[in-house]
Amino acid sequence: MADEFTEQDFTGVDWYAEERTGDRFIRCRFTEADLTESQTHGVVFEDCDFGNAKLNSSTHEETAFVNCKFERTSFFDARLIACKLAGSEFISAELRPMTVEGGDWAYVSLRLADLTDAVLRDVRLVEADFTGATLTGADLSGADLSRAVLSEANIQRADLRRATLDHLDTSGLDIRGVRLGIAQAIALAQHRGAIVEG
Repeated sequence: MADEFTEQDFTGVDWYAEERTGDRFIRCRFTEADLTESQTHGVVFEDCDFGNAKLNSSTHEETAFVNCKFERTSFFDARLIACKLAGSEFISAELRPMTVEGGDWAYVSLRLADLTDAVLRDVRLVEADFTGATLTGADLSGADLSRAVLSEANIQRADLRRATLDHLDTSGLDIRGVRLGIAQAIALAQHRGAIVEG
């Protein structure tokens, strides 16, 4: 049976390898919590604080972390499948290696994040803030990056095939080694002022 918790303090809780389904946590604190190797399915975390928490090797499916704060949180080897993280903020978090497949990460703040070689495949990243982030070698194939902010980000060798790049400002970005589909490459060239002729 699923439980609901509001404004409760789970600081330092040890949920190592625990499985949770359908629970709901509203404005709860998970500071320094240990969720290593935990598994969640359909769980909702809303406006929760995960400062210094460990989610290493954890797996989350169809779970929501909405408007949550992850400061110095470790996601080492974590997997998030079809999860919703809309509006959440990552500050000095350990995000690699991490695998994200599908889900809604619109409006997330990943400023200055190190996402080297991270997998963010088929994820909705509308208006996500990647200012100053390192996305070297990241797999963003099929992601929706519409209106995302990539100023001062490093996207060298990133895989952007099938990604939606509408209203994405790529001026000033070093695109060496970036993988693109034919239509994307043409659109990018035109955006940068090239005249493409058939």
